[in-house]
Formats: sequence, structure tokens, C-alpha cells
Amino acid sequence: MLAILLALVGLLIGPLLGIVVDRAVERERPELNHRCRTCGTSLGSTSLIPVLSWFARCPTDRSHRNLRYPAVDILTAASFAVAGLRFGWTWQLGPYLLLFAVLVVMSVIDYETHLLLDILTWPSLGVGLFLVLVLSGVMGYEEGIWPALVGAIVYGVIMFLAYRAYPPGLGMGDAKLAPTLGLFLGWLSTTPMGAIRLVFYALIVAMLGAGLLGLALRMVRVNDKDAELPLGPALAMSAVLMIVVSDSILTGLA
Repeated sequence: MLAILLALVGLLIGPLLGIVVDRAVERERPELNHRCRTCGTSLGSTSLIPVLSWFARCPTDRSHRNLRYPAVDILTAASFAVAGLRFGWTWQLGPYLLLFAVLVVMSVIDYETHLLLDILTWPSLGVGLFLVLVLSGVMGYEEGIWPALVGAIVYGVIMFLAYRAYPPGLGMGDAKLAPTLGLFLGWLSTTPMGAIRLVFYALIVAMLGAGLLGLALRMVRVNDKDAELPLGPALAMSAVLMIVVSDSILTGLA
């Protein structure tokens, strides 16, 4: 029931995240409506209604809404449901719902523009550090603080070194996203070794996933520069997967 409830909440929040995706790249002021991706016409407040608004047409050029908007709604609903299944009614649910929402926004932006924006990556890390330091103390989970910090440092250093070693294959935005992912991965462990293990598993899955998806896109879009797949969505999806299966991985470590 919790997963179903959170999926519905995700559907309702999805349109708001779609606005962030639409405006963040150009640093435009958020407005409570979506815009036609073809002509830029405002679609009105009814565009924030999930599902039903997917079938609406632009009043100016009569084109259908871009697939980006329903994709954000569906991704948010699915990720919220997954968080509910993973954490249940625990204090950890809230922070990871916030993380998943941010990852949806950054993944869609990176997929479309190959950019991971500082306006999203740095605040996400700052909020994450605040949550780890404050909530861990309030909830009596002090043993999770050090592993979280270790995870952030290890993932961040690995991705920064990879960027320096091969800039064409890795963006600096990926290196800036990595500490946030490592922070939330490490927070699930009570030992630094467990945090490092989750980080390495997430990195391996991300690289394999990005390679396979990139190969598939190149086969479909021959000689198309858009076939190049940004790494951000793969990093996000692998982190979510590791969060979901973290209990099994950490139990194996023990």
C-alpha cells in the first residue's frame, strides 16, 4: 500500500519536476505551467495534471506534448514506489525520496543536454551532508555518518581522477554528481568498508549499463551524434539499484 501511495504522490510531483527540467538549463524563473517544446507556448495550469494532460495539444501549433513531461511523471512515480518498497515507514524514506526526485531531474536534463548543472549538483551535495549529519544524530544513527562521508570521498575522487585521465569520455558534471551518490550509498552502511563496496558496485554497474545502452543507441542511430549516451543517467540508475539491493550486499560483506 505504501508503494502504491508513493507512486500516486510521484505522479502528482512529477509535473513540478518537469518544470524544473524545463527551466533549469536556461536559469529561467519557474512558472506553474509547462511549455510546448516546439513553439514555447504556455500550456496553462491544466498541464500540471498528470496522465490526463499527456493527451493535450498545444493551442498554437496543435502538436502533442513532448514525451519528456510524461516521462518525468512516470520516472518519479516509479522511483517513489521503489523507495517505499525499500525503506517502508522509516525515517530514511524522506531523504531517499528527495534524492530520487533530484536524480530524475538531473538524469532527464543530462540525457537531453549532456549537462549536469552546478545549480543542482552542489546544492544536492550540501543538502545531503546536512541530512546525514543532522538526521543521523537525531535518529541515533551516528555509526552511519563516517561511512557516508567515506562513500562521498571515494566516489568523488574516483570520478574526478577518471575525468582528469580521459576528459572526452567523462564530464566534470559526472565528477560533481558522484560525491552525492557516494554519500547516500555510504549512509546505508555502518562501516567504511561497506560504503566502499557499495560505491564500487554502483560504479561497475553504471559503466556496464552506459556501455550497453550506448552501443544499442549507436546501432539504432547510425552516424547520429545524439546516439552518444551521457553518463549521468547511468550513474543515477546504478545508484538507485545499489540502494535497493544494499541490504543483500552488506549482509554478504558480513
